Amino acid sequence: MSRTIRARIHESAVKRVTRIYAATLADIFAETLQNSRHAGATRVRIAVSGSSRAPDAGEPYFTVTVADDGAGIADPAVLLSFGENGWDDALVRREDAAGFGFASLARRNCAVSSRPRSTGEELPPGWRVELAPEHFLGEVEAEVQAIDEAPNPYGTSISFIATESAVTIRNAAENAARHYPLPIVFEDRTEDDTTAPEELPRHAFLDGTVHAEPWRGLVFGVFRSRRGEYNDPDLNFFGLTLTVGLPTVETVHGPAWTVLADVDDCPDLELVLPARKEAVENDFLEEMREAARLAIYRAMAAHPNPRPAFEDWKRAREAGIDIAPSPALLRPWRPSIAETDFWRDPPKLAPVGAGALVMGCDPEPPGAQTLWRAAERDGIATRLFEADRRLEGYAWYDGLDRMTALSVLVPTGDEWMDIDDWPLPKRTRPGAARLPSRPAAIRIELAVRPSAGPSATLDIPTDLAFAGEAWCGLDDALPLVTVDSALQPHQLAVLLRNAFFSPSDDVEADSWETQRDRFDEDALHLATRLLIGDDEACRQSIAEAVRRELMWFVPDDRPVDIRIRRPEVTVTLAAAAEAAP
Repeated sequence: MSRTIRARIHESAVKRVTRIYAATLADIFAETLQNSRHAGATRVRIAVSGSSRAPDAGEPYFTVTVADDGAGIADPAVLLSFGENGWDDALVRREDAAGFGFASLARRNCAVSSRPRSTGEELPPGWRVELAPEHFLGEVEAEVQAIDEAPNPYGTSISFIATESAVTIRNAAENAARHYPLPIVFEDRTEDDTTAPEELPRHAFLDGTVHAEPWRGLVFGVFRSRRGEYNDPDLNFFGLTLTVGLPTVETVHGPAWTVLADVDDCPDLELVLPARKEAVENDFLEEMREAARLAIYRAMAAHPNPRPAFEDWKRAREAGIDIAPSPALLRPWRPSIAETDFWRDPPKLAPVGAGALVMGCDPEPPGAQTLWRAAERDGIATRLFEADRRLEGYAWYDGLDRMTALSVLVPTGDEWMDIDDWPLPKRTRPGAARLPSRPAAIRIELAVRPSAGPSATLDIPTDLAFAGEAWCGLDDALPLVTVDSALQPHQLAVLLRNAFFSPSDDVEADSWETQRDRFDEDALHLATRLLIGDDEACRQSIAEAVRRELMWFVPDDRPVDIRIRRPEVTVTLAAAAEAAP
């Protein structure tokens, strides 16, 4: 047994080198472009040539060439010496250059030609080598040839086979060039489309920032209300973008603040090698995220209306950053409706004054509709505001009274019964069950927790309540309306829709419009039965059915009388009017 051991790379690892990278165009462009930059190139050329179809496979078949004017490669052996890169020690320390990037080409046939930069007056010889997967795996040796056609006066050219479409190659090149620090010229030499060379568009990773600041070799750029997608890259490593989880600060009823980072000279940043598609989770990364958050706070401090959540405001102050606190504004409360997918513009923010009541509970749609009607009738609707936990901690918000519970009470004899205990008749459809007698009164008790002092109860009279379960169908909905209420059938039908209409999205269900129309008809029938009587509800339902199903049969200029006596139906069609002379 050995008493000491030392790290080493076993030769069997070389047999797996073709699996280090997925060999996508993104991988190849990213690695070759980074090598060009390391070599001191001032520009890069990407050329696509060849036939659009392979002779035997019928697939796209192109040769892609990436060429630069960098310092060139003096020793071609470095190409297949994984972990060795030939860069100077300062570059290796600054960027953690690992020497594995060329392996991104291991699964594709490629050719490399290069001429090193001269250290004297004579032009150094150029060379070329063709490589296949077996060369990367160490199964055979690759022959290096001296050629005069190598880049002149110096530089490196790498060509590889691509079976992707020309559009895919172009898109991959554009993505690689987007934040790359050097200009990239694209040449399309395919038989399908030969165009003049053009420089691919680039823009700075931090374009559009409202605040920028350096930090330990990075530059943070803060954005306000930046539109992005989930898991968007937030770090730019010299054109290679990746996601490291930089923070986003959400504001209260305002835009979100985000931050991006651009690498300048940051040796402390460690990326997972060899592909550098993610960052190493270490102490530096946590410090980086916290520094990025403070950069956002400093940007918010310079804005006239930042509206920070209390926790962000407090965290900023602890770091010595003075952000204006969120003003005493809340959204007025509006009752929920059963149709959860129905979009409504939220009410505009309003100042909270004396007597404001924060909704500390969230009643279901039937209860919410009941409370809203009662609050409007009692004149307290303007006092109700939505709760916002992001504001907890601000003195003005913590000082508001809160509604913590809601009870709807209906009289039964000499006592009041909670509507949750109200006996429900068996019903199979809106017209199937006998509706209960209309109660003499209904009241709502609101449990209120003041900012100081004991709990209190706010008693509100109302003329409407809904018995039964929330989220049930109209067949199980039971509205209770007081005997002295002035509520009209169409008004009650609207309230029933708000409280109970939840359309089905099943593939076999009718359209939303059809479901809504049927619900409205049934709701009006139920409301008419309750408020006017069964006979009037029956008459209106028959008239509505005739309007919906039969009206298109009736001539415009001839009245029609329909008499129904089960099972007979008699139709009298008036004589046609005489034609005008």
